Amino acid sequence: MTGSFWLDLLFPKICQRCGEGFQNGLSNILCRSCFDSIPAYEDPVCDHCGMSLPARAFEDARLPRCRDCGEGDYFLDKVRAVGPYEGALRIAHHGFKFEGMESLKSDLAGKMISCSTPAFWEGVESLVPVPLSAERERERGYNPAILLADEISKATDIPLRPILKKIKPNKPQMSLGREERLRNPKGAYQVRSEGPLPLRVVLVDDVFTTGATLEECAKVLKKAGVAWVGAAVFGRTPHHF
Repeated sequence: MTGSFWLDLLFPKICQRCGEGFQNGLSNILCRSCFDSIPAYEDPVCDHCGMSLPARAFEDARLPRCRDCGEGDYFLDKVRAVGPYEGALRIAHHGFKFEGMESLKSDLAGKMISCSTPAFWEGVESLVPVPLSAERERERGYNPAILLADEISKATDIPLRPILKKIKPNKPQMSLGREERLRNPKGAYQVRSEGPLPLRVVLVDDVFTTGATLEECAKVLKKAGVAWVGAAVFGRTPHHF
């Protein structure tokens, strides 16, 4: 009998979603069945936050936006999210970002690709991970956005280019209320000067909450000459955030 047999016998893996024991899954937190059955957003989706809407939601709308995003001007051109930040999706993300489970990167990135349309990636010249401050990256040991972008790059052959850098540390978004979250990322990012910029890029991050961080990154990129900026994220938090 193998060592893994005895480990499973002595320390059985219990899915945090369904409560059942499992062998095949995401580390020791989530069974494969629960991960595979994450309810994904389907078209039509809001262009600005990626949230799924009823089939005829945009029938008389000037822009494909949800009620919360409205018809205001944004720097982001299109956002795709796997699904709402709850249930199995939240468990998987929490393990990946906060419990040091870097190995989950391929599972999460695979979901991000499979839950977006081929048209979303069409013509994209570069994947741009949302950067962390040097202090935060040292503290965590890795940047989740870079790990996800790297996996997506391998699967799509779209080059990863870390052309953004964080120049001003700010408070963790999770610790702030909505209004503070909207102000917090302003002035925090800058384009690295390393030759001509791509015209069409996709920002990669783990979660879309208010969208303030992604908007600030998109603004910096567009002011530097990028023509179209999309964003791919794993989860979309509820609107009340």
